[in-house]
Amino acid sequence: MAIYINGTGCISHQNTIDVADFFENAQVACQQRLVAQEPDYKNYVPANMFRRMSHVIKMGVAAAKISLQQAEIENVDAIITGTGLGCFEDTDKFLRAIIENDEQLLTPTSFIQSTHNTVAGQIALLIKCHNYNFTYTQQGLSFESALIDAKMFLNENKNSNILVGGLDEAIQPYFDLLLQAGEIKKQEDIIVEIENNKTKGFCLGEGASFFVLSNEKHKNTKAEIKGIKTFTSLKDGGDLQNKLSLFLQELNLSVNDISLVLSGNSGDVEDDKILNETNRNIFSQTNIAYFKNLCGEYFTASAFALWLASAIIEKQEIPTALVNKPTQGLLIKNILILNQYRNSEYSFMCISSC
Repeated sequence: MAIYINGTGCISHQNTIDVADFFENAQVACQQRLVAQEPDYKNYVPANMFRRMSHVIKMGVAAAKISLQQAEIENVDAIITGTGLGCFEDTDKFLRAIIENDEQLLTPTSFIQSTHNTVAGQIALLIKCHNYNFTYTQQGLSFESALIDAKMFLNENKNSNILVGGLDEAIQPYFDLLLQAGEIKKQEDIIVEIENNKTKGFCLGEGASFFVLSNEKHKNTKAEIKGIKTFTSLKDGGDLQNKLSLFLQELNLSVNDISLVLSGNSGDVEDDKILNETNRNIFSQTNIAYFKNLCGEYFTASAFALWLASAIIEKQEIPTALVNKPTQGLLIKNILILNQYRNSEYSFMCISSC
């Protein structure tokens, strides 16, 4: 069954709020921590709710509202989100308050808002949605799990609209922990061409991307999600390539049908080995672009990739910030997203024009 993207909203390190600025002033990753460019939240969040919301909740609610506005609907039949960390800022605040107050006189606000499903709950309260509401926390496959659930929901419930999102935040304490653990790339090792990186580590990112999905095509339809698959515990590059070939066969596509590959290289020389091998062996004649040098590495970076893919298909334009060679006149019909998280979780998503 076809799944259509009828509305999108994205908050990221780039200016993804202004639809007229399609990466014309893109800021390619040149720093260790890529924080999101935040909009004026007063346009999306009621004032009485705003002061109680943490950073990631504001991002999620705003991205969700933007996607609903694009789809020209006010409510949905389900809200499904994916997040690796959840509301980590509130979790951090609550734990610090336990120590600072000697486990006494603790305010419950941070604890209440520290759960992973807080964002989905806040969105439901805001739009008065009393329907199916679920949050997935499967680390690097959190967003893909939410998307698979949305697909099953649409198969069982015709003429439905679903709000699906992926979000994570990069707060300072989390960044500091990763930096101490040696997971963050050294500043002097960061290069613009993420695919050519020869050093360990990655640049930490954050963001929120939401989508209104339906099994019906509307006037605002941007693209179709043709297929999605997830994998863990791969043996080697050959294993991934075999799974990719089977995935394309299931969709009745060949390598030649892929207009663009969005590759989820993180910049870590070890973690990117299998993706680089796959790109060389299978997509040597295909346009390949990299998205994590625009948004950074985080659990749900694939949601940013889906937003980017749907925007490219809608506009029929590949930003120069993504590819080095000219692509004017290229008919962009199918985009394949290949993502990896820490070389342990992999996913395929195929997005097509409709």
